[in-house]
Amino acid sequence: MMSISVNSNSSNVIENVSSFEIRVQTPSDSQAVDDLTMAVFGAGMFARAAYALREGIAAEPELSFVACKAGKIIGSVRLTKIKWGDDTVLMLGPLGVLREYKSLGAGKALMRKAVETARARVGKGEPNAIILVGDHAYYKPFGFERIEAAKIKLPRPADPQRVLVCDLVANASANYSGVAAKLE
Repeated sequence: MMSISVNSNSSNVIENVSSFEIRVQTPSDSQAVDDLTMAVFGAGMFARAAYALREGIAAEPELSFVACKAGKIIGSVRLTKIKWGDDTVLMLGPLGVLREYKSLGAGKALMRKAVETARARVGKGEPNAIILVGDHAYYKPFGFERIEAAKIKLPRPADPQRVLVCDLVANASANYSGVAAKLE
């Protein structure tokens, strides 16, 4: 079993969900989160369209969360600002949970926290939609729907059935279209 440790600071705890807690990722968590992401996704993640959009771009600190159990990071999710045509949106990912902790609901708790927090920031000059590349059946309960393939061009190939959007306000992405690119 892989051991990933974290500096525990109870003042950062946002939500305690049965046997684990969800909190904002801190700078001291970065290496543990990178290690977790590599353990979950492997080197193949570097070839994916979603990675190309996030590569070298810092995730939003207030929208990056970790799940911890007994002081160990067992899951994480990050949101990063990107461009979709002329609009700024959030790119979710990676969302990952260590295999031995998948049955705890940490991934779903991380998703709820990320979407709820992003939604609470709309109206404060923050993006009003989240996109991701992932399994529609998993992400649909969080408000994600498929994007019409003609509306978005990713920097690398991706299954169009897996390119999803969550409007944080009604119909936010209805008129979005174009190339998805890094926000630089």
